[in-house]
Amino acid sequence: MKLHRNLALGIVEGLQNIFTHKVPLRVELTRLLKLNRKWGSRDRRLLGQILLDCIRWKTTYAHLGNLDPKTNHYHWKLLGVWLLLKEYEHPQWEELNGLEKLHAILPLDPKKTNRIIRHSIPDWLDKAGVEAFDERIWEKELTKQNEKALLVLRVNTLKTTPERLQKVLASKFNIVSNRIEAYPEALILEKHLKLTHLEPYQKGLFEIQDANSQLVSHWVDPKPGMKVIDACAGAGGKTLHMATLMKNKGNIIALDTYPKKLEQLIKRAHRNRINIIHTHHANETTVFESNHKKADVVLIDAPCSGLGILRRNPAAKWLMTPKRIEELQELQLQILQKNAPLVKKGGRLIYATCSIFPSENSNQIQSFLSTEVGQGFKLQREKTFLAHETGFDGFFIAELSAV
Repeated sequence: MKLHRNLALGIVEGLQNIFTHKVPLRVELTRLLKLNRKWGSRDRRLLGQILLDCIRWKTTYAHLGNLDPKTNHYHWKLLGVWLLLKEYEHPQWEELNGLEKLHAILPLDPKKTNRIIRHSIPDWLDKAGVEAFDERIWEKELTKQNEKALLVLRVNTLKTTPERLQKVLASKFNIVSNRIEAYPEALILEKHLKLTHLEPYQKGLFEIQDANSQLVSHWVDPKPGMKVIDACAGAGGKTLHMATLMKNKGNIIALDTYPKKLEQLIKRAHRNRINIIHTHHANETTVFESNHKKADVVLIDAPCSGLGILRRNPAAKWLMTPKRIEELQELQLQILQKNAPLVKKGGRLIYATCSIFPSENSNQIQSFLSTEVGQGFKLQREKTFLAHETGFDGFFIAELSAV
């Protein structure tokens, strides 16, 4: 097999922008694909695969190729290691000179290599993982986080049922899916496929959403007629899910600081035929004044490190730093204190992150409960969902009640 140089140029440019200029993976991948519309579907898939592999396994590839970041054409040589591992034809390109064979072979010997090299993670993250979990659990979680994430659909039960959609996907599109009892609206696909062009998606019969992410709305447990506030709605995956659980009856106020994300939410709600969602900028003071102690439930799907979803976004482990996590913790506490007063007496506050680390989760909840605002709440339950235990993304969810 052979990799064409124009595709290699795109891959290396992507690696440089992500590692050097801290561009988010999804943003960079979208930019590359838009810039190179003439690439065929095979090339586009291959670019995504190689980019993900080189980002996920950066430290491991550097060990296999005997590289360090100061190596000439470092990003090219990461690509070269991938080519050797996948037994592609080794191109006679100047940037790959000196990389005709690998320094080591897979699988790496645990007695000769440390966890940082085997699982390709930064030193600080390994220390944090060992501190948060015992080494046995941390090893299992890293192994799972380095696997390819499952493709999961959330069925829009306002329009169809999981059983009906499962049959339609199989009969019309030859797409095989499975169900799991603990996730009532989820269909787990056996293969990764492009789905957004399909008629069932265009008609709003399903959204793409990880199974543990779907659990968040079930913890919210919204009922028809309720007033629910989604304080960090983003593009609205959980907002839409809550609306379906409410049978499109009631009132959901979706807040976010990014207008473009709220625009996406409005478009998705229209496709899903949902009309109970009202969007507002998260800094609109009138929203907080008019809804003070009036919400049945407030959901805070807080900005976080994303270290529970490394299977989907391995770049997070390289872009995140301990300092940035401290900044996020301050922001999380601010969001909790700002939005908690919207919960009415007897109402509930749900806090969630896609991180698995206590500093952003259980410790954060205890910090909130010790504040003046937090003293009006009681912790009912909390749980960390680890990828190696569930098979899905790492998540944390806590439920608090207003007393």
